[in-house]
Amino acid sequence: MRLPDKFVRTMKSIHKENANEWLRNFDKMVADYEERWELKVQDPFDLSYNFVAPAIRNNGEEVVLKVVLSRKEFLTELETIKRMKGKGMVKLLEYDTEIGVMILERLSPGVMLAEIESDEEAARIASQIMKSLWIAAPVGTNIQTVTDREYSLKRIIQNNPDGFEQISKETLQEALLIFEQLNSEISNPYLLHGDLHHYNILKDGDSWVAIDPKGLIGDREYDVIQYLLNKLPETNVKDTIEKRIDIFVKELNLDKKRLLLRGFSHAVLSTCWTIEDGNYNEAFLSTIDVFNELLSKENISH
Repeated sequence: MRLPDKFVRTMKSIHKENANEWLRNFDKMVADYEERWELKVQDPFDLSYNFVAPAIRNNGEEVVLKVVLSRKEFLTELETIKRMKGKGMVKLLEYDTEIGVMILERLSPGVMLAEIESDEEAARIASQIMKSLWIAAPVGTNIQTVTDREYSLKRIIQNNPDGFEQISKETLQEALLIFEQLNSEISNPYLLHGDLHHYNILKDGDSWVAIDPKGLIGDREYDVIQYLLNKLPETNVKDTIEKRIDIFVKELNLDKKRLLLRGFSHAVLSTCWTIEDGNYNEAFLSTIDVFNELLSKENISH
């Protein structure tokens, strides 16, 4: 099986020598998986940070094989899937924590929410998935929290006290103050998906199902932001985001002020991450201004 060059470069960039060893042993690992779980691995889906491929078991059952090289990310995703079992989350069939492999159900037809033409309809579907997924945060877990996101931004500011590329010092400081304030106000945290957007919600029969949770502990408003930042049109970005926000606020009974503040602060952090990764995303940068405009429209100072 030939792995896409972009995926290989991404793996080497993130995981360094671990990725080199993993890539060298890749064919043998796949053969071991096939023998152990009695399946045949097919050509992979479009790959980003993990190896994910359809597979067919010897009994004809169609499944998905997922291999996560980062042990921390694997354990977090595994725990999140287990805790959200039966709540609009893809089903976990088998797994091995030592080698970071999951066997998941194959969703059919597997159409992504991104393919829904009506943006408002898609947002309503996403809101129902969010409503079904969110549960009270577990005690005694290693899942990341929104405070970890705050620390991530703090680290970026410490390393770039005069601003970070296209983001001014003042904008960075504003975003950090918002993170600190909102995080301090959380009294009843939730277990969130952590990366819920149009490409992580798939059609399964007559239902829609979430995949690829990152797992995050925090307030519900934070989990909406990643959706707001994805699949944006080339024009009328502000109107699109505003309509999505109004749908989420109504359907999920969210705090609009808090959601807008989360949107601004996370847009800053997301843009910083793209700069750090060498994949600078100008669309994320533009959403910083969009959230500023929406905050001004609501007469919310920050």
